[in-house]
Amino acid sequence: MKRISIIGLGKIGQGIAANILMHGLPVNAVDIDTRLCESFENGTYDTNEPGVKECLVDSYKSGQLKLSNQFSLIKGSDAIIITIPLLVDKQKKILDEPFIDCVRQIAPYCEKEMVIVIETSMPVGFGRGSVVPALEALGKKHGTDFLLAHSPERIKSGTMLEQLPRIPKVIGGVSQQAAQKAYEVYRGFFEAELLFQVESIEAAEMLKLAGMIYRDINIALSNQLAQFAHQQGINFTDLIPLINADKEANLLQPGIGVGGHCTPVYPYFMIDNFTRAGLDFSIAQEGRKINDGMAAYAVSLVRDKVKNKTALLLGLGFRPNVKEDSLSTTYILNDVLKEAGFDTCVHDVEYGESEITSKGLKAAKEIYGNRSEVIFLVTMHKEYYGLDLPRLAKDGVRYLVDGRNAMDKEKVEAAGIVYIGIGR
Repeated sequence: MKRISIIGLGKIGQGIAANILMHGLPVNAVDIDTRLCESFENGTYDTNEPGVKECLVDSYKSGQLKLSNQFSLIKGSDAIIITIPLLVDKQKKILDEPFIDCVRQIAPYCEKEMVIVIETSMPVGFGRGSVVPALEALGKKHGTDFLLAHSPERIKSGTMLEQLPRIPKVIGGVSQQAAQKAYEVYRGFFEAELLFQVESIEAAEMLKLAGMIYRDINIALSNQLAQFAHQQGINFTDLIPLINADKEANLLQPGIGVGGHCTPVYPYFMIDNFTRAGLDFSIAQEGRKINDGMAAYAVSLVRDKVKNKTALLLGLGFRPNVKEDSLSTTYILNDVLKEAGFDTCVHDVEYGESEITSKGLKAAKEIYGNRSEVIFLVTMHKEYYGLDLPRLAKDGVRYLVDGRNAMDKEKVEAAGIVYIGIGR
């Protein structure tokens, strides 16, 4: 195999590129962000994904990794892997045009059955119904000039290189030939026992979406049960391991909300699929509504108890000790608090003050001395386990809303702070 091209060297692309390079295969990476190219040139490229920086930087220096903002770099590649995101707007409508425009940029280089694999999660039918027509409208023919397949990424930030050799890679193609050719490509950097071919590209598209929707609805169920349990004086979080002990249930933990690139977005892909099919998928819609509404629920637990309406939000990243804030619950929570008349500030161990401010939030210089009456724990960074609770109480903190049910309630209350969990 000559060289694999990756379109988009962002969060997912960098992990996939590193995995390919670690298997001894060269990679061409195209990313329209000129700053990324410059960072490799001047030696400032960085990532918080363990093992990825070292692999990519060393490969760039040796020439195994080539990087450009020009699509011409992919000419002559054996395969193209697309990892740019497919997003939704504020009205939850799919923003497909930027993705399709990227696909059109690939068209001039599609020849001799070029294998194209989309790793980006997408609606069921998007590959066959949108990507193929976009290429064929430019004179390219599936089965002759290109072969399209889908293999949805299923890796999490902070553990990509650890997960890639463990999580099954599912491949589905527009045709059996496309699936088989994609399989042969992926065989170069995945063990055979990890690769699974499914009946169609549509089946592969549904795989990731179904998993994300299950997770979202599961959390929504726990969140509603937690609200009822709180009202009844029941510690729901302690019950969950016992509920799950019979192996029939697998309830996830309730919390202050669900953030990230995947779970808050992908349900809308299938909601759109169901709508177009004339089917009801209100369960997914309700799950999204419930989970996005947990910030307002958390505020309701203290709104009528506070005197000064000052709040410190701990955590901006959507996952502990990972510097990523895509659709973080902190944004929703901050808006709800502002609407309720609170003065808010945000602290995160992974972000500097200027970074937090640049995102439209008021940054806390440090955890202590803010004179905040309420603390909302949004992200359970490891550093927050060591909070000096007596010092916080002395600073004026009266309530701690534990959005992750991670703090020791007895220690919090022993310091003179009222502890409020989600279902505890």
